[in-house]
Amino acid sequence: MRGKATRKWAVRALAAVVLAVLLLAAAPAVRPDPGAGGTAGALATGSAVPVEALPAPAVSWPVEGETAAPAAPAAGSLVYLPRTGRMMSVVPGVEDSALVIGDSQAGPDTWVGLGLEQAGYPAIIRGAIGTGYVEGNGSVAGYARALEAHQWLLPWGTPRLILLQGGGNDITHPASDIRAEALRLIRGLRQSYPSVRIVMVGVIGDGTGPRSEVDRVLAAVAAEQGIDFLTPGNWWARYGLNGRLRPDGRHLSPEGHRIAAGVFAHELARMSPPAIPQTIPHRAVS
Repeated sequence: MRGKATRKWAVRALAAVVLAVLLLAAAPAVRPDPGAGGTAGALATGSAVPVEALPAPAVSWPVEGETAAPAAPAAGSLVYLPRTGRMMSVVPGVEDSALVIGDSQAGPDTWVGLGLEQAGYPAIIRGAIGTGYVEGNGSVAGYARALEAHQWLLPWGTPRLILLQGGGNDITHPASDIRAEALRLIRGLRQSYPSVRIVMVGVIGDGTGPRSEVDRVLAAVAAEQGIDFLTPGNWWARYGLNGRLRPDGRHLSPEGHRIAAGVFAHELARMSPPAIPQTIPHRAVS
C-alpha cells in the first residue's frame, strides 16, 4: 500500500512540475523597452539629452560602404540612424504593433490601450501624463520635442500602425501652436517611418468647449496632411460616459474606459485596413 501511495504521489508531483513549466512557457515575456522613458540614467531629470550623452548604440545604420543590413541587435539595445539624428530602441514585435504617442488617455489600461488590444494591435506606447502636442508636464516636453530631445525613443523597425492621440492638455494653447507642433510631429514620424500609416485620434469629450475646439484643429491638420482622423469628440455624451468620469471631470473610470475601448476598437476596424509597410533596410527583433 505504501509503495502504491508513493508512486501516486510521485506521479502527481511530476504532473504539477510539468504543468508549471508549461504555464511558464506560455506566459507573455516582458518586453525590454528602454525607449518608453529614454534611458534611466541619462533621463533622470527629463531634460533634453544629446545623442552623445546616450549609451553607445549596438548598431549605427546605415554604415558607409555597406549594402546589406546588419544583423538585428538584441532586444533592449539602441540603434542610431544618422539620416534622422535619432537614437532608437529595439523592441520585440514592433512589426506587429501600433506605435502610440499620447497622454494619460493612451496607457495600457485606458480606452486607447484596451481598444488597440481588442483590434489586434499590441501597443508600443510613448506617452506621459499631462503632455500634449504643445504641453509638457515639467519633466517631459510636448510630443515632437520629447522625441527630438530623446526623452522618448522611437522603436527601431517598421510598426504596423502609428497612432497619435491627445490634445486635451493643449486647451490653453493657441490653435496656431497646436497646429504647428502637430505638423512638426508628423514630419518627424514620416522621416523615420516613411511607409507606415498614421491615424490621428482627436480629443475625447462631450462635443462642446475647449476640448472640442482642439479636436477640430487636429481634424484640420489630419485633412491637410492626408492622414486618417478618428474623432471621439462627443463620446462622453453619445455613449453615456459623462456619468463614468472621475472627479477631475477629464478622465474615465475603469468602467468608462472599458465602454470607450469597445467603441474605439469598432471605429478603428471600420477604417481602411493598414497598408502593408514597404521593406526598409532595417528590421527589429521579432
